[in-house]
Amino acid sequence: MGGSQSTRKLSVDNENAIQVSQEALDRIQAQLSAKQPEPASQPPPQYAPPPPMYDSSKRQEAAAEEAYWARRIENLKRAHEKINSGMIVEYQKTLKEANELFELVQADKIANKLPPCQEEKAKVLECYSTNPDKSLLCSVLVSEFNDCVCKSRIAAVTASS
Repeated sequence: MGGSQSTRKLSVDNENAIQVSQEALDRIQAQLSAKQPEPASQPPPQYAPPPPMYDSSKRQEAAAEEAYWARRIENLKRAHEKINSGMIVEYQKTLKEANELFELVQADKIANKLPPCQEEKAKVLECYSTNPDKSLLCSVLVSEFNDCVCKSRIAAVTASS
């Protein structure tokens, strides 16, 4: 039971099969080879112009339609020019504002590049260089420099808040 394979053979007899002799095949092939494809000598298709309009009402209708589309195109061109000019004005305005903001930022960066209290610092250094052995004579200038530094720190903190 299932231990060996069974083989089945099936044969079908077709009584309707057509048999063609070799002689008939040779004649068919000779006829096919005798017929050679003819070159396409057809002229390319030409498009005829539209038929003339004999009716005057159709001519008037076509002229009115042409005028309508010409007006419509002109109106669209004018609308486009208005929109374009408005965009140019807005672009110039925005560019001007951006340049002003950029200039403010650049000026602020330049102002912030220098450390605060440069004048007071210069006075203190000058006092120390003129009085190398008497540093207590410069205590008033040092106090002013210290006050300036404290004020600039407070200003920086309040500006960033």
